[in-house]
Amino acid sequence: MISAVFAEEKQILIINSYHRGFQWSDDVIKGLETALSERMDITANILYMDSKRINSAEYYEKLLELYKIQLQNRKYDLIIVIDKFAYDFVLRYYHEFFTNEPILFSGLERISMDEIRKNALEDKIFGVFERRAIKETIPMISKMIPNLKKLYIINDQSENGDDSNPFILEAIKENEKKIEIEYIRASTLEEIEEKFSSYKSGEAIFYIRFYNDKHGKFYRNNQISATLEKLKLPVFVTDTLFAGGGALGGKLVLIDELGKETGRVAIEILDGKLEPLFTTTLDKYAFRFDMNKMREFDINPSLAVENYTIINMPQTFFDKHREFINFVFIISPIFIFLILGLLHNIYMRIKNEKKLHIVELEKNKHQQFVIQQSKLAEIGEVFSSIAHQWKNPLVEIATIAQEHAFKERDKNSQFVKDIMVQIRYMTDTMSDFQKFIAPSAVKTSFNVEEAIKSMMKIINHTIKYNYIDIIINKKDAPRLNVYGYKNEFMQILLNIVNNAKDQIAELRKKRALKRGRIEFFIYNDKNFIIIEISDNAGGIKNDMLPNIFDAYYTTKKNGHGIGLYMSKLIIENKMGGKIEAFNKKDGACFKISLEAEK
Repeated sequence: MISAVFAEEKQILIINSYHRGFQWSDDVIKGLETALSERMDITANILYMDSKRINSAEYYEKLLELYKIQLQNRKYDLIIVIDKFAYDFVLRYYHEFFTNEPILFSGLERISMDEIRKNALEDKIFGVFERRAIKETIPMISKMIPNLKKLYIINDQSENGDDSNPFILEAIKENEKKIEIEYIRASTLEEIEEKFSSYKSGEAIFYIRFYNDKHGKFYRNNQISATLEKLKLPVFVTDTLFAGGGALGGKLVLIDELGKETGRVAIEILDGKLEPLFTTTLDKYAFRFDMNKMREFDINPSLAVENYTIINMPQTFFDKHREFINFVFIISPIFIFLILGLLHNIYMRIKNEKKLHIVELEKNKHQQFVIQQSKLAEIGEVFSSIAHQWKNPLVEIATIAQEHAFKERDKNSQFVKDIMVQIRYMTDTMSDFQKFIAPSAVKTSFNVEEAIKSMMKIINHTIKYNYIDIIINKKDAPRLNVYGYKNEFMQILLNIVNNAKDQIAELRKKRALKRGRIEFFIYNDKNFIIIEISDNAGGIKNDMLPNIFDAYYTTKKNGHGIGLYMSKLIIENKMGGKIEAFNKKDGACFKISLEAEK
């Protein structure tokens, strides 16, 4: 039995072009190992080269002698080569080390079929290309810097630099009539630091790589990062190595995802699912920008990019003073009133900021959404602390009431029963609201019907005293679970219900409606769960319907216009669904479509 298990084990040899500690290849291998770890029958061994620091014919010969000893009488099921140096080495000496092992390359930007045929390896090659977003980045920079006059592109003279060179020249050709471009390949870090030691309006740097200078000297990542930090022009990059480490950011290749994709392809090769000469290109990117650099150069990414991540965000007040706030709540519940005052100030600050900066926020709506969510999280944290402090007095009141009943020998007193019912109600309400107000940290699986009922429990009395009937109609909906952010979903429902409630209350005040109705209709449509929320409040004016999901668009006297905008952003951008609004016979209807969890 044991020998059968070993017979099925797959052996992979990973040959890395670079030394251990070189961040790019370390990240690739980390992602690769993550993907391979899903299979218990795969064992991988890694050989490290040192092509960044040593690149000569003599080094090739020494490696050849070393590998002849290391790989003698070894048999592998797959050879994975990381980047160009290892790829060229294996192509040149394949027949001295191996017999029939397939080769999977990772991280190359291009290959030569003539070279593959020359070495008779057409039936052995597979690959995962890395494509840097060179072509897309230059127009992106031009949008973020509307007055851009000159762009400097930095790329070293290594073989990797040679591979990127055709893509850079093509991008230069497409943009040279719009802006002046200076292409730098032969320089040193010291010369680059001196060249860009002063700020010039309308200029920027597009950094591709610069590990080897014109004298062949190798630079480590921390040296490059330190230099980029000193440059007085905004620096845009193409991978995650220097985003937040001296560069402003850009459209970035996710290096660990390159490793994961290589691992997935490796498993398919071992399982016999791919034919030789199969290649794929990693197409996963992330837009990331450093807040410090955005402020330093007054650059707004939202002028060019809709969805992006901000790194090096400043700490909030609560992050900076968390220990002090905890101490305040421990020593006395009196400080609750101070916190309530702080909450009021936060609310007024949000309201005033919106009025003062509405034009600027229009240009940067996604960033405002992030900030708004952060402030709501602060308020939720404060409320949780308040609720925790209030629960202790409620428990004390319950104890006093029970003790009084015991002393008076009247355990069945209706007075005590009423007190206990009210205490339980207050405690349950605070617990429900604590759960409801907390932002969802990660996506989870949840039942939409349960989420609707939980939300309605929070506002049950408000609905009751406004004479509104709630109907939850579930028809032919065997699948009700979705994958997303439960609390944010409940807040979206609450926003829609509150809008309907306000409109119903307005009609009742005018005696135009005797009793309100809000109906939830839940059903399945193919792979989707559909939630329709309709009312009998008269509907939305036809000329307003196209704009109700726009930021800051409101029809209410004291409305802020952010509720439905944020609802659309959460449903469509964060949960991959769709939200729309239309009028029915006697009111409005909001339709939410979410993919059912498989």
